[in-house]
Amino acid sequence: MVKKAVLFDLDDTLYDYHYAHSKALNKVYPVLAKEIKISKDKFLELYKMANDEIKHELAGTASAHNRVLYFQRVVEKTHNTIEPKIILKLYQTYWDTFLKNMKIGDGVINTMKKLKQMSFKVALVTDLTAHIQLRKIEKLGLTKYIDYLVTSEEAGSEKPNAIMVGDNLIKDIEGANSAGINSVAITKKKIKADKEDYKSPDYVIKSIPEVLKILDDFNKKEKR
Repeated sequence: MVKKAVLFDLDDTLYDYHYAHSKALNKVYPVLAKEIKISKDKFLELYKMANDEIKHELAGTASAHNRVLYFQRVVEKTHNTIEPKIILKLYQTYWDTFLKNMKIGDGVINTMKKLKQMSFKVALVTDLTAHIQLRKIEKLGLTKYIDYLVTSEEAGSEKPNAIMVGDNLIKDIEGANSAGINSVAITKKKIKADKEDYKSPDYVIKSIPEVLKILDDFNKKEKR
């Protein structure tokens, strides 16, 4: 089947999520420290605890990824009450810093340009809420290359004439495989192929430009 679309995960696939996230938390800590005496280690411990709790309580929903809920839970733990001004300040500081420190991955823009030239539709499939992901798309300069954005706030549909590119073996790869979509894992780790395992990708790449080679191989097979 001729491939007509490429689905990309956004976070940690097209840019380094963990770098921006770390920078953001480092900026958030002193904001909270001005309000209450707390060590950085304790803050990070509470943030992780809040993150884990919210994701467990709201598993399967877009809200499970909402940072305002994480910071609300942190403040509830530090102040034993709700402090709207502090929560909103932490939230705003986090995303302002996060967006400022986002760096597009090597070869991503050039790959997107080539996909457009090849008339491929490009979609981003992501867990976080649409609002923040739209801000990320703008910040990364991807707007003119993206045809569709599918977030966990929306209902998705199967696209068997597409390929899915992502870094998470469960969310990206297993999901694509179960829907009959060719899966591509972007990782520098070794992955043992297992055809009986839905988490086993069809292809493994180390950088986004390698997607073009996979699509070229598909085209050659179709012409045979």
